[in-house]
Amino acid sequence: MNTIQFLLSTVISIYGFIFVLRAWFQIAKVDFYHPLSQALVKVTQPVLNVLGKFAPTVKGVNLAALLACFILGVGKLAVIQFLDMAEASLVAYVLVGVLNVVHAVGEAIFYVLLISAIMSWFNRSPNAMQYMLYQLSEPLLRPIRKLLPNTGMIDFSPMVVVFVLFFANKVLYDVFGQLWAIATL
Repeated sequence: MNTIQFLLSTVISIYGFIFVLRAWFQIAKVDFYHPLSQALVKVTQPVLNVLGKFAPTVKGVNLAALLACFILGVGKLAVIQFLDMAEASLVAYVLVGVLNVVHAVGEAIFYVLLISAIMSWFNRSPNAMQYMLYQLSEPLLRPIRKLLPNTGMIDFSPMVVVFVLFFANKVLYDVFGQLWAIATL
């Protein structure tokens, strides 16, 4: 992959990640007045104003943000295909768009769990950032905590989620091959 492909792919992936975070913040009902929430709204609102007319929010899920991430995934494949002077089918574009959303969701989950784990090691006093991470991760971790035995001070549920994410990454690569590799660039 050449430098221009890498740069464009990275920018598109980061912006797709931001759109998934925006949707997740709304699903988890994270405090709207938190500075990170405000930043996400300011960065994504211009695009979501336009896409919101075609994909409204349904049952707390911001479909416009997910549609934006899908469009970015399709655009990423288009850029890669254009720079490589290659062709792809319509099915490949749709699959890469969907896989881009799936990858961005998995990446968001991973980074939220990683940051909350690191913050728990160094900062013992509760603060707004830890509460926001708790709001995001608790709906994912609560069902796993119910299944795992109580181990006292150590919570293994984030490790289980991360293991499932790594396993899903390998399975999706085995199933979709090159399309998954493009979606994860």
